[in-house]
Formats: sequence, C-alpha cells, structure tokens
Amino acid sequence: MESDGAAGRTPAAAALRLMEHLRSGVPLPPSDRPPVFGRARLLARAAEMCDAVSARGSRCFALQANYGDGKTHALRAIWSLAAERGFVVSNLVLTRDTPLGRLDQVYPKIIADTYLPGAGQPGVERLLSGLEPGGAAATAVLRFAEDHLHPKVHAVLHNLIEGSSTEAVEPLLGDLARMDMPVAEVRRIHRGNFRTALRLGRFSPQRDVVSYFRLVDFLITAAGHAGWVLLLDEVELVGRLGRGARARAYANMGRMAANGLGCAHLGTVFAVASNFYDSVLAKRRDESEAPAWLEARGDAEGAECCRAGIAALQDAILLEPLALEGWQQVMQVLLDAHEAAYGWNSGLTARDLWQEVQRLTPEADTKVRTRLRIAIQWLDLFMQHGRAPQVRLPSGRYEVPVEEAWDAESEAAPAAE
Repeated sequence: MESDGAAGRTPAAAALRLMEHLRSGVPLPPSDRPPVFGRARLLARAAEMCDAVSARGSRCFALQANYGDGKTHALRAIWSLAAERGFVVSNLVLTRDTPLGRLDQVYPKIIADTYLPGAGQPGVERLLSGLEPGGAAATAVLRFAEDHLHPKVHAVLHNLIEGSSTEAVEPLLGDLARMDMPVAEVRRIHRGNFRTALRLGRFSPQRDVVSYFRLVDFLITAAGHAGWVLLLDEVELVGRLGRGARARAYANMGRMAANGLGCAHLGTVFAVASNFYDSVLAKRRDESEAPAWLEARGDAEGAECCRAGIAALQDAILLEPLALEGWQQVMQVLLDAHEAAYGWNSGLTARDLWQEVQRLTPEADTKVRTRLRIAIQWLDLFMQHGRAPQVRLPSGRYEVPVEEAWDAESEAAPAAE
C-alpha cells in the first residue's frame, strides 16, 4: 500500500479513508491518488489526449461502462494522471440542474469544481493572483480579452486588475466564476474606478458564455499549467431531456470535440452508461432526428456540431471487465488497506480473498462495486470473529441501479423548448 501523499496523514488514516470510500462507492477526494488496475488502454488514451492538448490542440473522447462498473473511478484515475502532468482539472456530474444544452448554467458548476495542480480545494482565484497593474502578465491577459472576448469580460478584468475600488474585487471575481454581474453593475463599478462612462453592448449568457471558457483556458496556460481537462460524468442523464434540449446538448459536446469551445488547451472526457446507447440514441433515433431538429430551426452550425457530438459518444472506449490478474491486484490492495486501517493481520493472500468473493458472486456480470463491498464486509466479519466467515448470498442481483429505465416524462419536450 502506498503511503498517502496528503500532508500529515498517517498510513493507517489513509487506509481507513480508502476503506470508507470503497464501502460507499464514492471516489477518493482529488488530493488522494486512487488505486487503478486493468485500465491501461484507457489511461494510454488519456495520456495521448493530454499530450495533444499541451501541444496546443483541443481533444475529447468518451468512455462507457455498465452501471456500477467503475466509470466514476476511471474518471478519477484520469484526473490523477492529468494533475500529475500539470493540468488544471474540472469535474462535473450532470444533473437536471446542469443540462448540457445550457452552457451558461453548466459553466458556474464547472468552475466551482475546478482544481489547480496540487490544490486541495477548488477555485481559480490563484490564476489571477499574480496579475499586477501594468505588469507583463496583466497586459497580456487584458490584450487577449480585448481582442478575442466579449467586451463585458474585458471590462470585468480591467476593473479587477487596474481599478482602485477594493469593495468591487469580490463581486468582480464572482462574475468570473458565475457570470452573475449585470452589465449595468459593471458600468457603475467602472465609473467609480476610472471616472469615465463605459459603453457595453448587450451580453447574452447563452451566447457569450464561450468567452468565459476561453478566458479560463488562457489564464491556465498563462499561469504555466499544461492545459485544462474537463471531466463530465453521468452523461447518460442527457436522455432525460426533451428532444430539443438533447439536440443542443449533443451540439455542445460536438463543439467541445471539434474546437474545445474555442479554447486552445482543453481536453474533455465524457463518461456514459452503456444502456444509454440503446435506450436513448437508438430508441429515440437521435442520430438522425436531433440534427434534423436543429436544421428545421435554421441552425445548420448546431446540426453539424450535434452530429460530431453523437459521433464522439459512439466512439467511446468500453471499460473492459477486470481479468484474474487485475482482480487479484485489487484484492491485495483491499487486504493491505483493511489490515493497516484496523491494525490486524488476516494471514490471507490476495488469491484467498478473491476465491471467497468469487464464490459469493459467481455471476460474470456482477458489478465491480458490488464485489468490492462484499470483499470489505467479508474481511470485517473475519476480523470480528477471528476466523473465515461461512456466509452465502441469495442468488441473483445484489443491488438495483437507482435508475434503470428512462423516465416517461423525458420523452416529452419541456414546455419552453
């Protein structure tokens, strides 16, 4: 068992932390390196993406697996790989409140879960901390914003970096993270800082959110980081959206795949449940009908991006089942962590533990998460009673996915499509 990298944490505390996260099926926090086995192909693809992104180019790929077979843990492994290579990493779990068709609603959630390399807490404020008025770095940022971004973004940066009002700093920083400052408020702050009127055109969050993505991307590389990696989990929840919202979500995936939303150094990974392909893409004929929906509304560019987004999902890497060697490596990690966490010696080998887990879960399609939990609970009983427990489980399924079927309501488009 590797010693934990977090400062001040003992090996026993790190092992206990790992045990509790595996029990609950929740990934380790970003500061902890996750144990990874049997994912060489996936990590090679992620490393290839990182190399391409750091060499100036946006890239994207998708991964798919059945419910409970390790998509989220795979994303965390990619996170660890990217962070070690000097990338800023953002994580987003899609929900009803973060529909991928509305990037203006997605952006604040992404920034709220963005981690700089080595950071234990999310936040992008450090990207702005070294920008001194008149300095070379500040001048470069302001010039980029003036030349390439919406005038509102340039005005926010100008007032943040060169303005004299300390009271305005917090709301200006907040706007860069949430896009929540009205244009009228930016004008007011500018007048107070520079005693001149500011002319700003109309700002549309849905249309102009791309300027905020491009700014963060520029700040990341200007600060010396390798690039930006965006991890999107539970993409299958796109299937709960109405037809038009799904089409716009696919289009945004396509924009990420094609040019990284205009960012120069953005890599995106989509994680999607395997049943999405039959239950949504095939059943609802989205491959043809989603682009057609956009074309019927005069959005030819969106239709083309929609096709690109669907193609990226269809080209997903399948998380393959762990082979015997991989499972024995997993069992060894569990044994080492359990003994270190609770201060005991089982006398077992990884092969012994795997044989017990395999006996209790003989079905080949048993979920990875289920086997991990059973292994931990079996070790708990062994530790408590001092001998190998004689237990058996009822045949059949051990757990039922929270969502197995798509809601009927998702077939109907929202009222305000």
